[in-house]
Amino acid sequence: MKALAEQIGDLEDVELYGRVTGVRGLMIEVAGPIHAMSVGARVLIDSGRARPIPCEVVGFTGDNALLMPFAALEGVRRGCRAVVSAAPGAVRPSSGWLGRVVNAMGEPIDGKGPLPAGPSPYPFRNAPPPAHMRRRVGAPLDLGVRALNAFLTCCRGQRMGVFAGSGVGKSVLLSMLARNVVADVSVIGLVGE
Repeated sequence: MKALAEQIGDLEDVELYGRVTGVRGLMIEVAGPIHAMSVGARVLIDSGRARPIPCEVVGFTGDNALLMPFAALEGVRRGCRAVVSAAPGAVRPSSGWLGRVVNAMGEPIDGKGPLPAGPSPYPFRNAPPPAHMRRRVGAPLDLGVRALNAFLTCCRGQRMGVFAGSGVGKSVLLSMLARNVVADVSVIGLVGE
């Protein structure tokens, strides 16, 4: 019931919107209620397609806000409505998300139906915990890849990043880790360049 009350509280009283005034490459300019837009605010552009195009405010120029889209810009033209969302971007993960594949917006992309909502929202942008409040890493973790176990030992609770050029096997390595690591849960994020 508490989760439902939080969702009702997130509903907006008034719909604020602006209009698209220009598109330069991937950057969209919107004129409208600048006072309601801040850097990081969410905006939905109604281009006449089935789903609006989600965007994020990344800056301002003159009286216009500059937006970066999270989807393709087909159908966007001068004069399209740009609805400002008062609610910050957030997801509601639950244990039903285990084994699922989601996109950057927390939407399922594995064709297995909708995701069950969890009890409380987690913002997309959150301040990291202070370094002195973090737990220490635990015992060594068997990654299931002998070369990593021998030369790049990782421990329980440790975070790891894999950085390299295109086509050298990062995704293959991540699939090997997901398949062979001795862990209850592995969270793998594929972040493009």
